[in-house]
Amino acid sequence: MEIYDLAHKLAKALKESEEYQEFDQLRQKVQSDSSTVKMIKDYQMLQLQVQTAQYMGQEVDEKDQERLKKLEELINLNATVQKYLQAENHMGLLLQDIQRIMTSSLDLTLKEEKEE
Repeated sequence: MEIYDLAHKLAKALKESEEYQEFDQLRQKVQSDSSTVKMIKDYQMLQLQVQTAQYMGQEVDEKDQERLKKLEELINLNATVQKYLQAENHMGLLLQDIQRIMTSSLDLTLKEEKEE
């Protein structure tokens, strides 16, 4: 069997999984309201900006911190958005785990020669 056939089988299995089904249902609910989609996208973009600045040792703009806090408060008031973000995060972790399983079983790194 070709490697790509196996990849397609894995994708199909993921799409049929309980985790993906839950994520997809929540995504469809969220997608039905354009203001909710905008709020989520704004939140994720701002969260990434703040995390990137922190990672690079830069000071985070106070306005960005306040805006992020307000978006988090709005998200906490919306159970569907909370569940969607949790399901999205869970799917991301699942895909990371699958990638880790595949790469750990392959020897893809160069090894330094030992000095004698």
